[in-house]
Amino acid sequence: MKTINVVSLGCAKNLVDSERLLGSAIRNLGLKPVAAPEEADLILVNTCAFLTSAVGEAVEAVMELGRAKKPGARLAVCGCLPARYTGAEGAEMALGLPEVDLWLPPNEYPNFEKLAGELLQAKAKAGTPSFSAQNLPLGGRVQATPPFRAFLKIAEGCDNRCTYCLIPKLRGPLTSYAPDFLAAEAEQLAAGGVRELTLVAQDLTAYGFDREDKGALVKLLRRLSGTPVDWLRLLYAYPERLTERLVKELASIPKVLPYLDLPFQHVSPAVLKRMGRRQVLPPLELVEKLRRWWPGLALRTTLIVGFPGETEEDFQDLLRFVREAAIEHLGVFKFSPESGAPAAALKNQVPQHVKEKRRRKVMAEQRKISLAGNRRRVGQTVQVLVEGPSEESELVMTGRASFQAPEVDGLIYFDGEQPAPGELVDVQIVKAFDYDLLGRVAE
Repeated sequence: MKTINVVSLGCAKNLVDSERLLGSAIRNLGLKPVAAPEEADLILVNTCAFLTSAVGEAVEAVMELGRAKKPGARLAVCGCLPARYTGAEGAEMALGLPEVDLWLPPNEYPNFEKLAGELLQAKAKAGTPSFSAQNLPLGGRVQATPPFRAFLKIAEGCDNRCTYCLIPKLRGPLTSYAPDFLAAEAEQLAAGGVRELTLVAQDLTAYGFDREDKGALVKLLRRLSGTPVDWLRLLYAYPERLTERLVKELASIPKVLPYLDLPFQHVSPAVLKRMGRRQVLPPLELVEKLRRWWPGLALRTTLIVGFPGETEEDFQDLLRFVREAAIEHLGVFKFSPESGAPAAALKNQVPQHVKEKRRRKVMAEQRKISLAGNRRRVGQTVQVLVEGPSEESELVMTGRASFQAPEVDGLIYFDGEQPAPGELVDVQIVKAFDYDLLGRVAE
């Protein structure tokens, strides 16, 4: 029996693709998964190439896997790297990485079984559907996450035209997955033990817009709320579509956690215009309204510093917003001029040392905000989804509350009884740190 090993790089959206491709390979090609790349007949590496830094990491991983593969094994590279480098650039990339036997951009996923089968001289089963945006396979998705939590990718691509972003080029236009498929996949994940389902897409709030159904997200969540999962979490909700009606509808749906990740990127109107970002309400006003519309809501956002033309006044406006909005979770990126993105050609590029200085200033403010927010939670008892023992000691458990998303936010460390991973337990918070919390199992 031929074997396969899948390596997934980058974001949660990539991880879901990897899980679905692996399931497709097992079901349609009869491949057996193995844990070590050097044991596999086919190594499939799913790459991220959104930023130049990610390209470097992807190329390094491909080279390392090429050295690891056993004689006669095949190496396939899928995802954003082959999507970013096409034509002459793609040919040059292929020449520089001769260890790669197959380049598979996302738009070629429907041909995955055929092409992988040819590499391995394995024939796909007749009549089985291929993996694609319009025709997704059911059954056989292989989770890379712990069995009690999973990501559900509800759409591919993006119709926004942010000037710094390559996603429309790499992933194509918005394509919303069918609600029947998503509900069925959620049912299957729940049957396998998943308790927390995190919905991801490049822009969750645009789900269904390609089908001219602007209420599709709410309808999908109501349907998912009827599955056996306990928690539904939303990541990547663009600010301009968060109306009072939508937010209140989200808040009313059972199992949807009071948590939103909304990438503001900046607050200066001039910078946002150059970014190609639409703005309905000033960011601070929107934050204040979101918290009124959805009591108890926890927020996460990302910001970009050093965008071309960002003045010191623009940056001070951004810093003031960080202080006044006091958003619970915040990440900061330095602008990266990516070839093919319009912003790379803009005038008044900001020096790298200025970008880094501004990034450090924002994170220093956010550290204080996060600590103050965590201190306000001391004495509270919160429901926690148990992740498992901490890396430092098996006697100390870790978990997350509704206000902490997997893999990007802090953790709650607690002792007392030793609940199994995936259990929901009540934990009383007794101490606060910058980003994490300490607690004990409530009696």
